[in-house]
Amino acid sequence: MNLEKIPRIWLFISGAVYLAGLLACLAFAPTEFCVGFGFGGALVLLNSWISARRVSKVEFHDKGRALASLIGGFYFRLAFLGVGLYCLIRFTQLDPIGLVVGLSVIPAGLFAMLILIYIANRRPEEA
Repeated sequence: MNLEKIPRIWLFISGAVYLAGLLACLAFAPTEFCVGFGFGGALVLLNSWISARRVSKVEFHDKGRALASLIGGFYFRLAFLGVGLYCLIRFTQLDPIGLVVGLSVIPAGLFAMLILIYIANRRPEEA
């Protein structure tokens, strides 16, 4: 198994969960909720994509500096995400419930990936 492909697969699955959730929101939820879900999911997917790129490009020759760079970048993006969420709720009056549900796209994508891994690793006699 090529472990370098896991972040791309996870982002792809999370993107699929995001699109499925967006379609479900458009079909069954009010417009304010859909807009909140769209912004929340887009923010968290963008944050995860940037994190995956940073981790893949870092060179671990100096482990301390690389770790400090990764952790510092993570906390910077986390603070930026918090300020962005505050501004979206405060100034654009987005639905906070839709925003929080949109932020849960990445954990839902991880859960879906784990289910797919479990299904792929079953033996034929178990199927």
